[in-house]
Amino acid sequence: MRRLGLGILALLCIVSSAAAQDASLTAQDTIVAPQTDLYGQQTLVAQGVLVNDSLQTYTDVALQAQAYDADNQPIGEGEGYLVNACGAGLLPDFALQPSSQQAFAIPLELDEDGLTVDHVDVTAQGTASDAALEETPAVLEGIQQISDGEVVSLEWIDEDNLRFAEGCRRDLFNAWNWNQYDLKSGAAKSIEYSNNALITPALRRQLGLQDDLYFSHSLLSFPPDARRMVYQNELNSFYSAEPDGSFKRLVLDHLSRRTLQSITWLKAGVFLASYYGAYGDPVYYFTGSVEGKVLSERPDNNPPSLITPGVSPDGQQIILALDQDGKTGYYSKRAAYPGENLLFESAVPGNNWPGPLVEQDSDKTTFIYIAQPDGDGAKLACFNQETAELHDLSPLPLNITTEDRATWTFSPDNNTIALMADGVNGGLWLIDLGALPSCE
Repeated sequence: MRRLGLGILALLCIVSSAAAQDASLTAQDTIVAPQTDLYGQQTLVAQGVLVNDSLQTYTDVALQAQAYDADNQPIGEGEGYLVNACGAGLLPDFALQPSSQQAFAIPLELDEDGLTVDHVDVTAQGTASDAALEETPAVLEGIQQISDGEVVSLEWIDEDNLRFAEGCRRDLFNAWNWNQYDLKSGAAKSIEYSNNALITPALRRQLGLQDDLYFSHSLLSFPPDARRMVYQNELNSFYSAEPDGSFKRLVLDHLSRRTLQSITWLKAGVFLASYYGAYGDPVYYFTGSVEGKVLSERPDNNPPSLITPGVSPDGQQIILALDQDGKTGYYSKRAAYPGENLLFESAVPGNNWPGPLVEQDSDKTTFIYIAQPDGDGAKLACFNQETAELHDLSPLPLNITTEDRATWTFSPDNNTIALMADGVNGGLWLIDLGALPSCE
């Protein structure tokens, strides 16, 4: 079941749901909150989740809301639509499957200025079909789905336990819905993320992030296995700091022309920072550590990658995709030095696909796991750097649009890959490498 992950500025009221025009579609967890529209104007929006309690699939879903004051007098109305976790409207052909739910948003227009909404009634209607419009996903050997929500972050606690977050990737971690999952028992539970308690007014003052816009822009992030954190300021300068915001260290500056899209944690506080504007843009990057060290060349000195790069756990080897000398494919690069070596030629995915995962075994053999397009789908492949052989391992349950993003990470013992994606086809899958063909 999908959860609401909209960026809510201020909660005005929690309202009861009304029966939908189609009794199978019911609005739940409805709230009314102010939002800033594209023109910088404040507007009220009714938000919640629409639940399909039927055995039918619905498309062309439309929602209506009637707003009331405390005396139960109508004071406004609105028409709305289904949205993703970031509040973007879904296309009319989106299929709301049986026994599933999806977030909605309904902008409200009040009859007069200064009126206060006490509650709203939400109704919905759509085009029903007896047959599910989406085929049942194929069961892939060695791959288990854990969530079908919009999963945007994951941390391994140990090889048998992990925590993951659902929500909008543009929000900070304290706005996400966090869950913990036990791989052995299959039990999942909702949790309060421990780092949420570190976000205090004192911390924001220390970091100079008191303005809500700068704070949400900071991409503030804590590593799962180290003490200090990293963030960017209003000029995109990259810093590390102690958990309370003290002892700030400038990691890298002169990044004002770059858009930080993701911080990927590796091992022992080492990270990869990736910069690009939109889907299809080249990716600029650097590796560093929470101690304030830059481990690679600066972003402008690195060759821009066609994909979000992958990095070895120590941050010293970068795997990127280039179109160089007429050869498109995957290349390796020593992080701190110029020069790239072609590993193999291949079609490459977009910058919103998972970047390569780099593993080194006890014999220092390097295995590079990559997600590749495969017809209308995706596949998992592994490149053995010692033998220079590429092995196809398995299809992947990856179905993302250009607006979505997917990533993945190894378990601490490197036996499992956790693959996550946002968007309406998002989710979390565990890939048991022991159940797949060998990369040797």
